[in-house]
Amino acid sequence: MSFLNISIYLSALIGVIIIAWIRSFDIYEKETFRSMLWAFLAGGVTSVLIALGIYEFLRLFGLEDDVISNSLGSILVIGPVEEFAKLIGLVVVYALIRKQFNELTDGIIYMSCVALGFSIIENFFYANSGEGTEYLLIYRAFISTPAHISFSVIIGYAWYRYKRENKPFSTVVIALAIASLLHGVFDALAFSPWFNVLLLIYLWLILMQSLRLVQYTNVISPYRPGFGALFETSANEKAEGIECPNCGSSEPKEVFRNVFFTACRCDRCGYHIASRNTIRKIFRVFAPEYKRLSKKLVQARYSDGRTVMSVYGSAFFGNSGNLGFFRVSEVEAKLQSINEELVNRFRKRSFISANLLRRFFA
Repeated sequence: MSFLNISIYLSALIGVIIIAWIRSFDIYEKETFRSMLWAFLAGGVTSVLIALGIYEFLRLFGLEDDVISNSLGSILVIGPVEEFAKLIGLVVVYALIRKQFNELTDGIIYMSCVALGFSIIENFFYANSGEGTEYLLIYRAFISTPAHISFSVIIGYAWYRYKRENKPFSTVVIALAIASLLHGVFDALAFSPWFNVLLLIYLWLILMQSLRLVQYTNVISPYRPGFGALFETSANEKAEGIECPNCGSSEPKEVFRNVFFTACRCDRCGYHIASRNTIRKIFRVFAPEYKRLSKKLVQARYSDGRTVMSVYGSAFFGNSGNLGFFRVSEVEAKLQSINEELVNRFRKRSFISANLLRRFFA
């Protein structure tokens, strides 16, 4: 089998894996894998064709690849051309599946699929551009692909607000300018072998900023349910044989079940009980920080001398077993506090100026 065929299969596989990974960030109202695949294909092909067409047009004015393949060309030409092409790809995707755009996170999710399609096709061309370039398929998959996605997510955010929230089109133009600049700086660093370490640091910063944007949209999502409300109605069944990790009671316990988790309540001490994995999922779903639960565990001591492991001082684990216990009101208050802090931190640490932030996030 020729490398051309292998690279086609490998590119497709990488694309499917990354689509599944992107989908994991869409917590409350998940997009179908099929619609994301359509966005990947239609948006990717459209954006590549648009970019190629613009580059061909620029060649009429003498702007060949060797002219723009430098720091200045990256910022003035490559970044704007490729981000504009991805915006057109998103416009096509929106026209095809506009009913799927029903929360702010969706703008980011589908823009990520378009950027992924663009990057995968671009990586394929690079890997088959000549002898000895095969390694570029893997190299660019781990460097260029996450970079392409990270540059463009703010365009998806702005596009949703323009189409669904009646924000002015200037919001999209500003987002396009920001994405183009981020893209251009990345390529400018990539063209110089002296800046490899700086390139990786820059990529990490952009990735973190993009993740914060996804977190922000999840926190304000209209589909995010109230944590306490999920405990207002029980499943009308009892859990047998569960020993409360707080008071040791083995009496049958009321069960609470929903699409996100299952927990039960100890009527002797009033604490709710759930597995370690369920408590991890509660913080992942209702305060989407995307951090490992183990990093949030600290030792705490009760007034009676017992030592437990605490998650944010609101959920606890005993020294044995895999069950944790918590009071709904305390966890709900902590989740609200985490989300407020997340929003404030995002706005303070953004690459975008304060004036633009008010325009983007008000």
